[in-house]
Amino acid sequence: MALPGKLRLQGDDRVRLGAQLLRLAHRYDRALELKLAPSGLAPTHFEVLKLLYAAPEYSLRHSELARALGITLPSVTVAIRKLSGAGLIGQRRGSDKRERIASLTVRGAEILATLFDASEDFALNLFGAIAEKEAKSVERGVQALLARLSALEDVRVSAASKGQVA
Repeated sequence: MALPGKLRLQGDDRVRLGAQLLRLAHRYDRALELKLAPSGLAPTHFEVLKLLYAAPEYSLRHSELARALGITLPSVTVAIRKLSGAGLIGQRRGSDKRERIASLTVRGAEILATLFDASEDFALNLFGAIAEKEAKSVERGVQALLARLSALEDVRVSAASKGQVA
């Protein structure tokens, strides 16, 4: 079978960028997993603890955590169960019986403090390879890409709920 002779790869640089960002994300996640492994926590667990620490009254609704992390509510529920079982967070019902609220415990704050410096040093060392001005530009670009992906996902979910194919 003959391959097409004049294949146009006009968007190839952009596609390659997407693949590189994906590899970066996977490799960063694996490296952070190794840093956190002695604690028994995964990167998502660590991010949940950080978000709760930064939240008013050290508490957030499960839906707020999902939105802040960019993951699904069922994924947050799995992370919350693990953290709750380890005594790192507590849970309570909100004013609406369907609403669940996660709160950081003293033990969770202690674990976070222990892990924070090592993980922040790791991130600063890694991302120190990018100059501050360039880092801000990269951050804006990544945020724009995430916003586009969220919009595409919203369209897909909306179409699926109406029985359409997006």
